[in-house]
Amino acid sequence: MKHFISRVWYFTCRYLLIALPDNLFFQVTNWVTHQRLGFKFTFLNLSNPRTFNEKLNFLKTLPSPERHTVLADKVLVREVVANAIGKKYLVPCLGMYKNAAEIDFGQLPPKFILKTNHGSGWNMICNDKATFNKAKAIRLFNRWLSYNAYYLSRERQYKNIKPLIICEQLLEYDIYDYKFFCFDGKPEFVQVDIDRFTNHKRAFFNLKWEKLPFSIRYDVSEKDIPAPPQLAEMERIAVALSAGLTFSRIDLYTHDDHVYFGEITLVPGGGNEPFVPAAYDLIIGNLIRLTP
Repeated sequence: MKHFISRVWYFTCRYLLIALPDNLFFQVTNWVTHQRLGFKFTFLNLSNPRTFNEKLNFLKTLPSPERHTVLADKVLVREVVANAIGKKYLVPCLGMYKNAAEIDFGQLPPKFILKTNHGSGWNMICNDKATFNKAKAIRLFNRWLSYNAYYLSRERQYKNIKPLIICEQLLEYDIYDYKFFCFDGKPEFVQVDIDRFTNHKRAFFNLKWEKLPFSIRYDVSEKDIPAPPQLAEMERIAVALSAGLTFSRIDLYTHDDHVYFGEITLVPGGGNEPFVPAAYDLIIGNLIRLTP
């Protein structure tokens, strides 16, 4: 059902909503997201953006520099990361494929992750190759390769990415990832996702690892989450990778005491995810400077 709904939504955005100007398209997709998640919808003020989500949607209306396309491409960004902070922070790559038929499952290890380079959420985790549904994977990835993520949220950095499949080593199932929210190259706070595959919640911390009183989309986790020993190292990485960007979210993982790069996200949730409580949309929005 989930894949059917995603197909319908892509068709709707690509072929039915295509005639809408950006400002109206953003209102529609924001309304749909709030309805789907059970949150009260308020119109985005894009003529005088003030909240975090309003400013992200405003930034989507601006021309996308070629650098943004490179950063959004999960293949090309690997070279950027290697040059900026070193290859040791990259999750080992096991293969790249132009289509799913090229995947030689016999050459892959018992565990791995497959994902596309040109969007969000188009991935499959293999915890046991013996039971992995290869036919389903081939079917889904060939469909995902035919999509252009630009049409789902009008994020221009996705429009010109050449679709590929990338296979990476599976570090561990459901590990913590640390998402650094950076403003003008300065990390301000960190998002931690908990129990993503069961009872998904989130917690936010400042860089002193003091818990902050808000969340985005999901309820605030009550779990006691200790600061990672590599926090200072991850902060330095976030500074290096977010340099020159008005806003970016730098996603990092830790595994076996080692830090790994996840991705660079320029528009979290397409600029549609509600804050809990809602007042923090404006508070966090004040951190984005739209003019130098």
